[in-house]
Amino acid sequence: MRNLKRQIPNLPLSQNEGNSGPIDSLTFSASEQYVNTQSGSGHEYQDPGPNDKRGPCPGLNAAANHNFLPRSGVPNIQQTVNGLAAAYGFGQEFAAALSVIAIALTGDPLGQRWSIGGPFSPALPLLSSPRGISFSHNSYESDASIVRQDAYLNNGDAVSVILSRFQDLYAKAENNEFTLDILRTHNKEVHDYSVANNPYFFQAPFAGLVPPIAHHFVVNLMSNHSAERPNGFLTREVLKSFFAISGPDNALVWNRGKERIPDNWYRRPSSNPYDAARAGADVAILATRYPSVVRVGGNTGTTNSFVGVNVGDITGGVYTATTLLQGNNALCFAFQAAQQGIPDALRGVVSAIGPIVALVAQFINPVTSSLNCPALNTFNQSAFNQYPGASYNPTP
Repeated sequence: MRNLKRQIPNLPLSQNEGNSGPIDSLTFSASEQYVNTQSGSGHEYQDPGPNDKRGPCPGLNAAANHNFLPRSGVPNIQQTVNGLAAAYGFGQEFAAALSVIAIALTGDPLGQRWSIGGPFSPALPLLSSPRGISFSHNSYESDASIVRQDAYLNNGDAVSVILSRFQDLYAKAENNEFTLDILRTHNKEVHDYSVANNPYFFQAPFAGLVPPIAHHFVVNLMSNHSAERPNGFLTREVLKSFFAISGPDNALVWNRGKERIPDNWYRRPSSNPYDAARAGADVAILATRYPSVVRVGGNTGTTNSFVGVNVGDITGGVYTATTLLQGNNALCFAFQAAQQGIPDALRGVVSAIGPIVALVAQFINPVTSSLNCPALNTFNQSAFNQYPGASYNPTP
């Protein structure tokens, strides 16, 4: 957690940000940042096989298609940490914490693996049935995705790209490039669409923050870098490659499962990894501009009926609606809420509780500690009973 204690000063409203987020990437090393996907590199592109898992996250799918994650789409913690660092310059501690949450909520706690897509065979089949993040609605996957539809509005399918939604994002490019401002505006628009059209729209404390962070992932992790532009730049062609989109602008086509890292592409530098501190700062900037996007709550059974949760009530006053939007608090609350949901996710799997407690202590507690998160000892989930979407969970 070396970088998390570093104070990020004077958060911008984002207009002056580069594509590396709240801390500029000031250096460029072609040898260190080049992502070699050429023949013989071991990271050549391959279409996924019939049993390989691919899911809602284009960055994860591309990493698996290039063998930065196992081509099976079912990595363990170390494979996740190493692969995402090598492919994208992703913070290692952040990757470990997110993979532990995926393992606890949707994966195989005993085998300590998780799926970037759908269900897979666990180490001990009689004790668990991991669904993967494709079927983790309200625990890991959530409404208001970048280019995918809310599960309730799409017969339970939150994985397939909705081409019209991709086209909406694609059209927002300015001078053929995408910025954090553009993705934040897109985030607000898809959020408002869900409120207006999905009576089951729900933003859980952890899963509900995944789409806002994912919108930031697109620019922070998919931008190309060069000596002339060390902060990075994201073009339409690069975006299409990562999202498995082909064809001319007037006839775009989604190619399921075929996300790929572009040729001649340079990731963000290892000296400026995208870690929890940077994600927390990005969310703080988003909350300043569009506070509704990071609210906890949802529609109450009809469209345009959004009601926010009284955060003070569910946290025993540790957070309030005001303090949740300050500093790292939104990210702190998300991690802590995910931890609170682990015992329920493991109900009946008594033998898995010990290993997960150990993983949380090893990989998640250091993140929340280094973010200076306040202690959260109370978490009253009964407040979610008013939202029909809170219990909506499509199954494989």
